[in-house]
Amino acid sequence: MSTVLLTDTQTSITIILAIFLGVFLLWNSSSCNIPYFNPPRFWQLGKAKRDFITNGMEMIWAAKKRFPGQPFRIMCDRGEVVVLPPHMAHEIRNESSLSFSKAMQMDFFTHLPGFKPIDHIAHKGEVLQHLARRPLTKYLNRVTKPLASETTFAVNLIFGNLPVWKETLILDSSLDLVARLSTQIFLGDKLCRNEEWLRVAKEYTMDMFEGSRILSEVPGPLRYPYALFSPHLKALRSKVNRANQILQPVIEERRAFKEQERKAGRPVPVFNDALEWAEAECRNIEYDAAGLQLNLANAAIHTSSDLLAKTLLLLSNEPALIDPLREEIVRALQEYGWSKTALHYMKLLDSALKEAQRLLPTDWLVMRRIATKDIHLKKENIKIRKGQYVMVDYTTTMDSAVFKNPEKFDIYRWVRMREDPVLAHKAPLVSTSELQLGFGHGMHACPGRFFAANELKIALSYLLLNYDWEVTSGTSMKPWMFGSMPLVDPSTTLRYRRRKAEINLDTLQCET
Repeated sequence: MSTVLLTDTQTSITIILAIFLGVFLLWNSSSCNIPYFNPPRFWQLGKAKRDFITNGMEMIWAAKKRFPGQPFRIMCDRGEVVVLPPHMAHEIRNESSLSFSKAMQMDFFTHLPGFKPIDHIAHKGEVLQHLARRPLTKYLNRVTKPLASETTFAVNLIFGNLPVWKETLILDSSLDLVARLSTQIFLGDKLCRNEEWLRVAKEYTMDMFEGSRILSEVPGPLRYPYALFSPHLKALRSKVNRANQILQPVIEERRAFKEQERKAGRPVPVFNDALEWAEAECRNIEYDAAGLQLNLANAAIHTSSDLLAKTLLLLSNEPALIDPLREEIVRALQEYGWSKTALHYMKLLDSALKEAQRLLPTDWLVMRRIATKDIHLKKENIKIRKGQYVMVDYTTTMDSAVFKNPEKFDIYRWVRMREDPVLAHKAPLVSTSELQLGFGHGMHACPGRFFAANELKIALSYLLLNYDWEVTSGTSMKPWMFGSMPLVDPSTTLRYRRRKAEINLDTLQCET
């Protein structure tokens, strides 16, 4: 077969597929009565997605103005999405026909090589969800000591001990710190300081997001061959392979040791980490242990490092806010030591984290779902068709009718709410409600948020007591917008200087 004939055939197939896709999208769009803000022609899909990446928030505000208080459809970087108004978050929170796992599978192309670890979100035994809801949350009191101990090592390694002003790329530093702390709990002492694993876990998280962004602009029929030959996605697959090479010997060694002890009639050892928890929570359904750990690392590292960096950035911009936080941290630790109870009483720190999440969330569109069947939302008389992608508008956090001075970083905002008997239950960082959707809401709310809250409080206790912080001259506080996501600009630098802490954090009594 000649090269010309082969090329002509490939071109014809591509054109036919494009026409078919266009006809399907036009039919799909016309059969839905939810208004469409920016319906593209089928040949403009790529441009429409790129436009949203560049001007996503402007488009969302314009759509809200055109369709006030109503659901609307918008073409964004994920494709066509039904955006529900904030007040509907509570109505759909426990709708079983709106699938979070299918939305994740679609967003991160889990059918393609390199993205398979993310597919654990749809594991039949729900191993990832059960691991986060049960052992990770159940053993919060047991992980405080190892987290505090590892924080000492990690903070000294990343930031040093010199009492002179230095600069740091705060997103990179936060990513490094959270990766080390999370790995301590997920994989234990043997791997939490394995620099190769830490590199793979951090880079996989970043490369996976970039890879999914690239693929979102590639026509569906071409994604598989593109994924096979793209240098970026080849690198992603190599990280999955490297993760297996690092973890598999550890897993096999552990299983062999358990079998040896069992045969010898001795008690089978139990390891208190995510490798062990996954074995117990998989319900005897096969899973990829290394892939699960990459997924777990991705979930923990991305959201927690994002919130840590944003909180430090906002506090560094107003250093006067740091002293009252230090005073609270010292009081709690002096009375309760390193314990779950001490972290519970860090209510101002809790409020500061929740306020940073309100002001600079991970995304202004939240609660991603895909309908697994046609749904009729009776209260609003809205029909969502099977296969439609649904999200909730989260811009209510910037609504002056809901929050007083919404653009102000007010670390006391949620402390004051605790004093209101009607709203007090909505005030803690880990509480979800229509007021605060940073961790989602309802049956698919982030199951690891309790661990994340404690991890971040421990990290900030060390960072605020041991260092002074300020924004580097010329640093912009404006987030780097990617579609509907306000991100910390990777070039953002903060200045820090070692200070003498009010108490020695390393000699405190620890809960065991």
